[in-house]
This record gives sequence, structure tokens and C-alpha cells, in this order.
Amino acid sequence: MNDDFEVEPTALDLAAVAFDEAADSGRYRLDLPQMQPDIPAGRIGLRDLRALLAGSTPRGVWRAAVWREMACRQGDEGWLSGAVGVALPALRRVAAGLAGDDPTIRPDLDGELVTGFLMALRRLAPEAPLLEVWLLWTAYRTGLAYAAVHCPLLPIGTCVPASAGVPPRPWGTGLRPLLRAAARAGVLVAGEAELLWAVRGEGRAPAELSTEQVPGEEWALRLCAAELALMNAVLSGRLAPAGGDR
Repeated sequence: MNDDFEVEPTALDLAAVAFDEAADSGRYRLDLPQMQPDIPAGRIGLRDLRALLAGSTPRGVWRAAVWREMACRQGDEGWLSGAVGVALPALRRVAAGLAGDDPTIRPDLDGELVTGFLMALRRLAPEAPLLEVWLLWTAYRTGLAYAAVHCPLLPIGTCVPASAGVPPRPWGTGLRPLLRAAARAGVLVAGEAELLWAVRGEGRAPAELSTEQVPGEEWALRLCAAELALMNAVLSGRLAPAGGDR
């Protein structure tokens, strides 16, 4: 067991260590204005780059330029570690969402997310739109496929929390736009999309939605059905971000 961790480190923990080593070396820096003239940040290292992309300031064209450059440099292991580390805040959010109340699947789930992300990075077409969204979506789908197969048998009224793992903004599509797309595509009816938003987006438990006409137990069953419909649509490729991988 690694002395730096209270429990055995997962793939995301190890990715964080590799990122710190690359960032501490000082060798991995991007000259952002040279890549995209209207980026004011200048020449920055990996930690500042991650902080920049975690904020909402950079426009889509900036983000695409950064990811395009990192993808082109992935042959260098330090840059590969840097790319995973820059996406790490989003990957951790996805992992936590998909694991839900079952932390026992995290070691393998984290590994699947990293595998999916690296697979997408290697296949990345630099001229493609929505580079970052596509990278995170592929990682999410890979993790969701694992959770769908390997989650333990769940009691009635619980489910794989597919909507909780949707890559959040600013890295990914965000839950609300995806639910709207699911409703437009007929994957969910409007009431199911609103239920998922109430529970996952607003943090309300099904019991809080209980009324005399619809008790909390019924809301939990409806939530499970909506999550299953969303999961199947994502895994089948029926639902994806605009321009994303299907």
C-alpha cells in the first residue's frame, strides 16, 4: 500500500501524483497567445492551465486550442500525464456521481474512466469540434458501461445514477442541456427530465417530493425508470452531446 494514501490509490489518485510530478518539473508549459492570439494568460504551467480551464472565463475556441495542443504533445509522457491531470477535477466528479452510494466500485470505476479518457485522447481528431466535451463524454460512457455491469444487485427503487455522472460544465455538456436533449429525442418525457433535474441538479431526495397523491416511494421508482432510460440511451449512442461521439 502506498504510504501517501490511507487506502490503496485508485487510477485517479495515481494520475494526480503523475500530474504533480510533471507540474513540479517546470518543463511543461504552454504559450497560449502563440496558440490563440486573444488568450491573455501568456505562458503558463500545468497547474495554472488546469485552474484556467476549471473557470468559466475561457471561450470555447480557447479551450479547443489548449486541448488540441495537448493532444498533439501526448507522445511525451509528461504531457500525457498533464492532459489527464488537467481533466482530473471533471473525472473525479464523474466518478463520484456514477459510484453513488457504493464506494466499493471506485477502484475499478476510476480505472475505466482513465482508460476511456486516454482512448479518446489517442483517437482525437485535432480539427474536430468540442474536443474537451468529446474527451469527457467518452470517459463518462466508459465508466457508465462499467457501472451498468458491475454494480451490485440493487434493491427496488435504486439505480445506477447515470445522470449524476454526466460531465459537468465547464468541462462537459452539463446535466441540464443533456436532459433537454433527452426530452427532445424522446428518451425521456418532460416529467422524467424534471425529476432527474430536481434530484441530481437541485439535490432533492425523492422523499422531499412526496405528496398525498404521489408518495416518496413512487418518486423513487420513477427516478429509477428515468435513470435506466437515460443510461440505455447513452450506452446505445442514441444520446450524445451535439457533435460528440456516438
